[in-house]
Amino acid sequence: MKRLIVITAICLPFYASSQLLFPESFVVIFDTTRNFKGSISPSLEIKTQRQLYVELTNRADVAFRFKNHGITAANKFELTRDGSETILSGGFMYGKFKTFYDNPFVLEHYVQYQWAEARGLNQKIAVGSNLRYKIFKSQKGGAFAGVGPFYEYELWNYRGVPEDRLPLIMDDVERKVLKLNVYLSTKRALSEKIRFEGALYFQDEFNDIFNNPRWAGSTSFSYSFTENIAFAVNLQVIYDFAPLVPIDKFWLNTFSALEVTF
Repeated sequence: MKRLIVITAICLPFYASSQLLFPESFVVIFDTTRNFKGSISPSLEIKTQRQLYVELTNRADVAFRFKNHGITAANKFELTRDGSETILSGGFMYGKFKTFYDNPFVLEHYVQYQWAEARGLNQKIAVGSNLRYKIFKSQKGGAFAGVGPFYEYELWNYRGVPEDRLPLIMDDVERKVLKLNVYLSTKRALSEKIRFEGALYFQDEFNDIFNNPRWAGSTSFSYSFTENIAFAVNLQVIYDFAPLVPIDKFWLNTFSALEVTF
């Protein structure tokens, strides 16, 4: 099989969708003189197989600050064309509103919608709030911790389940549950050109804390060529002790990207 990858702004050795978005990786405004910041990372992948396979991916996120409040919006879309069929094969939409932006304690409220056909996630809806604590913050970065409840609705099919784990009856499975979300994160400029980001997440049902949690973590190192263009290497991992369908409990995503910020 011949394969050709055409890259516009991002290079993806491996990219797959998960049921956790790693929201602490979205843009944050540290410079108090700025009220807006954003980034965009599009890519185009073309494969020649039995039919022409084209995948267009775009991830973008923006942060606004007004008075003592802040808004973050992010999205990612995977548009796949296999022969004559075109589908939106994966992606998410995410929004977050922060109050008391400059205070040590910040209230943040968020909503997300997500789908990932290859993994078997028909749709996921999450709505929640966190109390976010600013451990430290400067022009070069900061460290944060957050805790709060969220409502999660998931609808899964068996597309991402290995064949030897498939049940006899493969009806779609759904779950509606109230969960606890906890996270720690940091973003730091290590030098004029190099930046580090890291985050750790814990999620579990309120009535079953620590019995079947979902742990996740992410790290990123980036090198800035200019004020607006940087190359980043990223690692994301999730371990879900009790997935709704018998997919692999461990999920790993590594990717490198040219990121354009504005």
